[in-house]
Amino acid sequence: MKIYIDSKFKCHTSPGDGLTAVETDAFEGKCQQYIEGYRFVPAGESWTREDGQVFTGEMVAPWRPYEILTEFQAIYEEEQVKQADMAAALDILGVSE
Repeated sequence: MKIYIDSKFKCHTSPGDGLTAVETDAFEGKCQQYIEGYRFVPAGESWTREDGQVFTGEMVAPWRPYEILTEFQAIYEEEQVKQADMAAALDILGVSE
């Protein structure tokens, strides 16, 4: 999938000024809020944290609290199941959307 990273390697799900498009499988099946809570450093690049610690890519790490991100993802997955259940019920009833 395609994500977009800013100059601090924070992820975005839509293109925008100053963002670089990157292809990765790291976020397949993840919701927008989950993805946008992560930092992605591509292979061959590096990011330096404020304290001077250098991280080289490929690196995927949350910049928002992980607990919040997993909650976003859990809600997203619950909604996906509900939508699939609704679609299956409509299909059984012969109702098309």
